Order: sequence, then C-alpha cells, then structure tokens
Amino acid sequence: MNARAIHRSLAWVAGLVAVFWAATGFLHPIMSSSAPRPAVQAPPPATAPLAGVRTPTGLPAAARLLRLVEFETRPYWQAVESNGEIRAADAVTGAAAPDLPAQRAIALARYYAGLGVDVAATAVRIDRLSSQYPPVNKLLPVWEVRFATQDGLALYVEPGADRLAMTTNDQRRVLLALFQNIHTMKFLEGIEPLRLAVITALVGSVLVTTLFGIVMLVGARGRGMRLWHRTIGWIAAPVALAFAISGLFHLFATASLSQMAAPTATAFNVSRVAAMPRLEGVIRADVSIGADSNGSPLWRVLPEGASSAIYFDLEGRALAIDDATRARRLARAPDDAPVVDVTGFGADYGFINKRLPVVRVGEGAGAMFVDLREGLVAASAASGVRAYEEWFFDTIHKWEPVADAIGRRNRDYLTMAAVALIAVMASFGLGLAVSRRKRGEVR
Repeated sequence: MNARAIHRSLAWVAGLVAVFWAATGFLHPIMSSSAPRPAVQAPPPATAPLAGVRTPTGLPAAARLLRLVEFETRPYWQAVESNGEIRAADAVTGAAAPDLPAQRAIALARYYAGLGVDVAATAVRIDRLSSQYPPVNKLLPVWEVRFATQDGLALYVEPGADRLAMTTNDQRRVLLALFQNIHTMKFLEGIEPLRLAVITALVGSVLVTTLFGIVMLVGARGRGMRLWHRTIGWIAAPVALAFAISGLFHLFATASLSQMAAPTATAFNVSRVAAMPRLEGVIRADVSIGADSNGSPLWRVLPEGASSAIYFDLEGRALAIDDATRARRLARAPDDAPVVDVTGFGADYGFINKRLPVVRVGEGAGAMFVDLREGLVAASAASGVRAYEEWFFDTIHKWEPVADAIGRRNRDYLTMAAVALIAVMASFGLGLAVSRRKRGEVR
C-alpha cells in the first residue's frame, strides 16, 4: 500500500479519534481557568495555647504525627495513625474528642475558601481515590467539605496537618468526568493493560495517518473540501503529531515509572512521650511530635514569632539541633547542604505536592523538599527519565515555555486555537471519506 492508501484506510478511525481528543483537549484550559481557586494556599497559623496543656493521653498506642491544635480557643492533642485515621483528645482534661477531625475539616475548608460560618457545610471522610478525587492527589484520607453555594463548591482537606488537597465545583466535576473518560479513558482503569493498548492503538492511528498526510501535502492539489483539508493540514498536522507523540511518551513513561506512593512518616510509640518540655515564657507555639531517626518520639516546638524551632527528646530535654539539621537528616544530605524555606508553590515545587510550608535541602537535580512538622521528605527534584518526560510533556504537550513568554491565559487561547484546527482538519478528512464512500471509492 502506498502513502495515500494507508492515509485513507485509517481516515475513519484517526479522524474520529482526533476530533474527540481535540475536543477534550480544548476543554482542559477551560477546566483549568474556570476552576474555583482557594482564597489562600498557605495553611492557617499552627500555634496553639500552652496554658494547662499536659502530656498526650487518651490517644492511640502508635502515631506518625502528634500535634497540638486549637479549636474554638481550646487546645487538643491530635494523633494521626499510620493508616491516616485521626483521633483527638482534650489537651487539658484528656477527654476524647471524636468529632474534632470533622469540625476542624470544616473550619479548614472555610479558611481556604474564604467563607464564613453563614454558609452551611457538610463533611464526609474520603479514604479512596475516585473520579471525583482523582489519583493526581497525594493525600489520603481526606475530608470532602461541601458548601451550600450555587455552584456546589467543595474542598478536600486533610486536618492531620491542615493541608488543602483539591478545590472543585459542579462545573469542574462535569468537565473532569468528560476529560477523564474520553481523553485518558479512565473507564478502563480497572484493566490497565487494556487501557494502554486501546490508547496506543487509537493515538497510533492518528500518528500514522498524520505522518502519511504530511508526506502527501508536498505537491498536493485540490479544491473545495480537499483544498481546505490540505491547507489547514500544513498548520494542524505538525501540531497533531507533536501532541500525539508527547501524549504517548507521557502515557508510557508514567506507566513504567508507576505512581510514586504518597510520602508517609515513621510511626512511634505514643506512650513513650513521658514529659512536656519546659517552655518558660512561651504562651503559644506550633507543637508537633514525630519519630526521630531511631524511632523515638521527637518534639518540635516553634514558639509564636520565632524563626526556628526547638527540639526535645521523649523526656522533654532540649536537643542541640535546629530545623536545618533536622531537614538534612531527613533528606540524608551532607552537613553543609543549603537549606531554604519554601512557603509557596512554584515551578520546582508545584501544587501537586500539596504540602506547605516545606524546606528545600540541596540544589538542582539533587534537591529534596522536607516537611519538618510531619518529619518526611515531601518531594524530590525529578531526575533521569522522569525529569526528561516532565520537561518533554511540559514543553511539547502543555506549551509551558509559551506560557512563560506570553502569559498563561494567552497560551491557553493559542492551544485552544491549535486543537480547534486539528478538529477542523480531521472533520474535513472525515467529510472526504464520506464523499469517497458515496462515490464507491475503496481507496
């Protein structure tokens, strides 16, 4: 078969695939730009009152994080177990507070959404990923807090460390469902080999058809629908090729590397927390307890207004370490590795990582982002195949350099115009296929 025959034989499949993928690609910038935005990204102040606070009691035997939190001016001990379950107790009386996680989840969602108590809200604990809370999110379990607003605003929050995982509403839910089920074929995710095979076959048909179409463009002539198909093809075909190649590379690179498990901290024995540190003159502080490198409880206390935390052992004795030392130990970095505070999401540490504030340990490809409160490495700089795939996908598929040059909104307009041209080119190709069939042409 020659190039023309192959191009025409795949026209039906490739044309329909190109139209549907272009249509959902067109939706993506709309979905991104119209998505509800949180009023703030940084977590709320974490300090709590210390007056009358006793050592943790009435909590599970083991936890990966203990925090002193404040709710309605009262201090509580909040324990996050290894499975993510949160249990709480009054920090003064030791009485169990089973409703505190849900109450704090609603309060957190109000804070991130910028809504007051006049807007009704309900909270439901979510312990698995779904089409509503997709795998791109790295926090589980979380609480889904839905507000009684006209657009059905909902925020997913993790009250263990006061994180915001996702913000959505009714419009975004519909657009996300369309994008997931058409663009990434989420409905086949239970049979991953089949999903990969189907996407490869369909996108492969677009690749082959486009390649032979580009060959046919040289010296091609025609009029009417054929002329429009070929004229638009000079612009749309190379773009379709770039989208298809980068999309397939992204699909197989992420599948082979697999989704990295969400980072978790080491659990420790809560009963070993024997004594409160002596904090003379400190009225409020950000207090948390995590596991040291030897598995023992390690206190981290950041007094209100202080720039660096104080560390104490399980007996409440002060230790000769600071945040920088702790961060280097968690990252297993050299003693002279640079440590820099990260208080906002950016190019090197994006919103996908969810956790703030963190500190960056090291530089370049070897950088690690450490969450000091939870005592874990939240993320690491991409390297190897992962780094190249991220660069290739961001550059070729998402046009991030274009966004840097002309602004994200203008980039979105440009990509929407490009995918619209692909859809139009494919539509003219389908029209030609229909015309040939009516005339009884096989090729």
